[in-house]
Amino acid sequence: MRAAFRNTIAAAVAAAIAVSGANAAHAQQDVELAPVLTNTTTLVDSDGDGLPDIWEEEGIVLADGTVIPLPDWGADPNRPDIFLQLNWMASEYDTLGCDTNAARECAEANRTSYAPSKQSLDDLVDLFDDHGIALHIDAGEHYTNIPNYTTYFGGETLDYRDAYFNPSRHEAFQLIDTINELGERANIFRPGVLGDRMRAGSNATGLSLVGDNAFYVANPGGRANEEQVRNSILHEFGHTLGLRHWGAAKYVNDIVEGSPMQDGYHSVMNYNHQFNYFNYSEQPYFADTPAGKVFIPADWDCLVLNSPRIGAYAESIGARAEIAEVEVEAIEQPEEIVEVEQPEAVEVAEDHPMVALVPAEEIDAADAEAQPGEVPAEQPKDEPVKAEAKAQAKAQAKVDDAKVEEVTPAKADTPKQSNNQPNIAIIIGGVIAALAALGIGAAFFAMR
Repeated sequence: MRAAFRNTIAAAVAAAIAVSGANAAHAQQDVELAPVLTNTTTLVDSDGDGLPDIWEEEGIVLADGTVIPLPDWGADPNRPDIFLQLNWMASEYDTLGCDTNAARECAEANRTSYAPSKQSLDDLVDLFDDHGIALHIDAGEHYTNIPNYTTYFGGETLDYRDAYFNPSRHEAFQLIDTINELGERANIFRPGVLGDRMRAGSNATGLSLVGDNAFYVANPGGRANEEQVRNSILHEFGHTLGLRHWGAAKYVNDIVEGSPMQDGYHSVMNYNHQFNYFNYSEQPYFADTPAGKVFIPADWDCLVLNSPRIGAYAESIGARAEIAEVEVEAIEQPEEIVEVEQPEAVEVAEDHPMVALVPAEEIDAADAEAQPGEVPAEQPKDEPVKAEAKAQAKAQAKVDDAKVEEVTPAKADTPKQSNNQPNIAIIIGGVIAALAALGIGAAFFAMR
């Protein structure tokens, strides 16, 4: 069906002209168009954007050898993709070479830049993205959002002329010429041109082929501001996507050009909203037509993306972009720091059987401050000391010595016990100290 439609495309559809800001009834003339050669009729196009899935997955080579690496350009078989090429006029001043040539005309030369602002192009991309469509723009070195895209065709490529269309030739043919200038790339890209007036004395803001791929945006005398140019691009581009001034073409065919605008149609396509509403309609409405009230769906639900020329022919499948590999210098990693877990301190005193026998309240305060192994100062001879207190002090000293034996590692010159026998003296000394601490030391010595 797709091939049949392409090969029998009606001239009235291919070259139906929609003019912004002017009555275009005179332009509805038949224009013969050669059948579009195609070899993609059996290929699946899941997202309906005109580009077959296999093209978007593997890339293609066109008949003239042009490599189109669609997957590397961001195409996705499961999301509609539109590729738009924008070209524009140089200013009259630059076309005359006034920067190097003091021509007589330079004094009054038009210095208008017809380039759309980068912000305007960002706005267009964002708007389509908000509605699930990826808009890829080639505007030369001025702007592109296509990844891995290195050869530009858009940009300021036209010399200035005060009227873009040649009055001796039908404007529709000239728009079709713009498509043909793309060569085989017309299988991928849709062309838009920006410049000064369309024709002498005209203040219309643009001209488009409804349902085909070319449009022109006019900035008469360079008087339009950035937002007006941006909205005019969206308006004229909308005609190529199947919209007229009252909604989708297939629903408003009964409304002739020149008819009043519809109040319920809230869209940039409506002349009444072209410069104050940057969007296509998102809600349906009822239009007044010669046949009565007609339900018109929202613009975004009716865009025609798979125009006859897009995705029509490829010489071969498979093409990828030559993406330069960037060498990244290895970053030296810091040496790994291994945290050694410190062993927990062992509190020997609480578990020592000798210490457990000594009540804490009976330890002399002066002895408690002494460090292990340190002998407390001798009491003066003239101070009376009870025998029992002396015995307790001696016993405590021995207990302290026992602590040192248990906690402090033995020095290298400490004599070893022969045959691994226990040190009887230490054991007896410890027992005696314990008994003395309990107040029974005297009895023990008496028994000996």
